[in-house]
Amino acid sequence: MAYDLIVKNGMIVDGTGFARYRADVGVKDGRIAEIGQIRGAAGTTIDADGLFVAPGIIDLHTHYDAQPFWDRLGTSSIWHGVTTTLIGNCGLTLAPLRPEHREPMLATFCCVEDLPLRSLSGVLPWTWQTFDEFLDAIDIGLGLNMMPLVGHNPLRLSAMDKAAWDRAATEDEIGTMQDLLRAAMEGGAWGWSTTNSPTHAGPHGEKVPSRLADDAERVALGRTMAEFSRGVIEILPPSVAQPDEADRRHLIEVARVSGRPVFFLVFDAESRGWVETATREGAQLQALLRAIPNNPRFTLKKTTFFTSLEGWDVLMSKPLEERLATLADPARRAELREAATRRQRRRPGVPGRFVPWASIVVSRVALPRNRALEGRRLAQLAEERGTTPADVMLDLALDERLETEFQLQTRPPEGDVELAEFVKTGLALPSQSDAGAHLNTNYCTAGESSYVLGEWVRERGLLGLEDAIRRYTFQPARIMGLRDRGLVREGLAADLMVFDLAHIGVREDEVARDGPGGTPRRVQGADGVHYVIVGGEVVLEHGHHTGALPGRVLRSGR
Repeated sequence: MAYDLIVKNGMIVDGTGFARYRADVGVKDGRIAEIGQIRGAAGTTIDADGLFVAPGIIDLHTHYDAQPFWDRLGTSSIWHGVTTTLIGNCGLTLAPLRPEHREPMLATFCCVEDLPLRSLSGVLPWTWQTFDEFLDAIDIGLGLNMMPLVGHNPLRLSAMDKAAWDRAATEDEIGTMQDLLRAAMEGGAWGWSTTNSPTHAGPHGEKVPSRLADDAERVALGRTMAEFSRGVIEILPPSVAQPDEADRRHLIEVARVSGRPVFFLVFDAESRGWVETATREGAQLQALLRAIPNNPRFTLKKTTFFTSLEGWDVLMSKPLEERLATLADPARRAELREAATRRQRRRPGVPGRFVPWASIVVSRVALPRNRALEGRRLAQLAEERGTTPADVMLDLALDERLETEFQLQTRPPEGDVELAEFVKTGLALPSQSDAGAHLNTNYCTAGESSYVLGEWVRERGLLGLEDAIRRYTFQPARIMGLRDRGLVREGLAADLMVFDLAHIGVREDEVARDGPGGTPRRVQGADGVHYVIVGGEVVLEHGHHTGALPGRVLRSGR
């Protein structure tokens, strides 16, 4: 038999969680045709000796809804071996929408997910109104596969028009939303998503429409999902990452009424106990946790870290020499010190946060005489010196002409241990990359799977390799009802990643000027990912795009 592609001599981790084994993988017509010692000819042969061959990563929390119109490849995710993404999370999708709802929905989407509104407005063709038409519009040949959820917000706008921004829905309006959800599911949606998070507000501070919904509205949409016996539901409750008692009851009720898996986001392992109890009683709840810590590094030479802090935002916009002079001026320093104790400005409708000074460390110094400060927390240094963390930062930065690198450590290394134990229960997945969002900000966490394989598996042994691959491939495929992916198995789609465990990991995220319309955006590269194969075609070879775009919009029920 002649094959289109053979991956030879690789160590296969097949997604089941069972032990690795060495074999060749033969691919024909986009599917895995044979696994074993293959002697047939092939159009393309990859020598995977010394490398691992695994199913492609399935990422369950992304915001790539608009990205096909300016980046069909699907970066940064594709660089990390992600071959399938779930889009349409947080209730924010671009369909179904009537023409009069397009502008306010896009503005809200961009505001919540920190995307460049003006640039996206210039690249969206708006050739659709229904959800089915939207899927056709983005199914244009992609680097990876996309599974779409339909968002609660456009359902509300379509059913309630301007009233969606003001109140809960009537019984008739809920009925219209249920009909729209049915149409989306029949068009291929993989479920629906919603948000009631207090951080999700529109450009003028108004609550996004789904925050005006009451529990009965969401339960009714859950009941509609029960008609299909497929799909999932994603809910961001008001208590967001640590659901309180009321939100727990609501998540469980929606899960029971729908009979479907309900996703919610967590940032720690505190939810483990109640989720275990609920699942023993039959509710399908799945916590999506942030495995990769959001620990941005920055210098005062170039950063967006302080753009929401009074006085500091103006300082960071000044030329280097003027910035240095300002830091050396005692009067101006006093103003900065006082501002450092106040809340940051946030967009309207979202309460500001304080700068987390206690979590900022000196990451790297520029001068040898300051080497002993590396790894020290600003708060500790301030206590020793009888001053403030802000002054420690500014003194050191001034001494090194703003070359000092600082890092915000949002989670200490020991926090990973509890998260990994939560993952081992099967009730939490390390799948909250938020890829495709936050292009405007100072962080990117698209490389979550590479972080887990490099840090949790190789460096710290918190998860075994076979278990980690299962959590990123077969388990999400099973939960989603994705029957033809997630395993290295004959007959299944040939979505594969070939990687070097000794080197896999995330690179420092950086700014690239390749966003929509040429706007800058944050990206995160990968190390150790040698090949990414989608639908039997090699999309990436040693990090470089081959030109192939075999990815498709996968439609549920098809």
